[in-house]
Amino acid sequence: MDYKKRIISIVICTPLFIFSCTQPQDRASFDYGTKNDSALFHFKKGWEQIMDNGQWTLSEASFRKAVAHDSDFLIGKSLVGRISSDIEERLKIKQELVSKKETVSVDERLLLDIYELNIDMMNARSQAPDKIAGIIKDFRSLSEINFRTFVHAYPKESYIKAEYIEVLHAAHGAQVAIDSLQKLVTQKEIKEVSFFKSYLASLEAELGNYKKALSYADEVVAMHNDATLAGPYATYADIYFKMDSLNLASKYIDKAVSLDPKHLIAQGLKKRIDQKIGDQKKDSIF
Repeated sequence: MDYKKRIISIVICTPLFIFSCTQPQDRASFDYGTKNDSALFHFKKGWEQIMDNGQWTLSEASFRKAVAHDSDFLIGKSLVGRISSDIEERLKIKQELVSKKETVSVDERLLLDIYELNIDMMNARSQAPDKIAGIIKDFRSLSEINFRTFVHAYPKESYIKAEYIEVLHAAHGAQVAIDSLQKLVTQKEIKEVSFFKSYLASLEAELGNYKKALSYADEVVAMHNDATLAGPYATYADIYFKMDSLNLASKYIDKAVSLDPKHLIAQGLKKRIDQKIGDQKKDSIF
């Protein structure tokens, strides 16, 4: 089945969200388009570092190592493009993706088209901010379809499941994301991949279930047992921000950013926390 037919077959399915037309097919692990073992090792290490640990700096280094081992590794290059702060590098990677993506497999293309839109969003922020809303809309629509297709074909690929759940959250809210996570993710994955507990903590906090959220965050800390990781601090900061406990939120987010200044999500949360603290101080004056 070619790429377009594959996508059409998914779009016409009537059940909503993750309840798709067929049960997941338990294929072997996906090679992401590289046959080089070292490239694949560093690629997967990069996912672990960014998703589980909040180590954006180390993750970028790992993705770059993956590409260094295989210069034709397009999905690896797309991940470099998503994390790079150099717009010229992102534009160069975008051009290469456009010129070569027709040569990859159907399953590689599912991910490449999403990651290309990620790079477009980053570039638009500095080049064409008026286009960001349209790109985000396209990204959410395409990524929900493509990620759904991919995770049902490759249910062992935990970090793509993680991205799919993030998209469902953005499009349909916290409860749908929780329901989807509980359906898609195995208990073994929840025990071994700390992203899922971190994200459950954030989702439960969004629903006002703060005790449950903090319990999940505590479990993440116990899983890592490493006070040098930025991820757990960012999780606590997010929960306390949603609780409106701004002093605690500020304490934790400052720690997260100090541990990894390239943690873009932590940077964004810090801006929101600082803004709210500043607004409250202004209000107290009057």
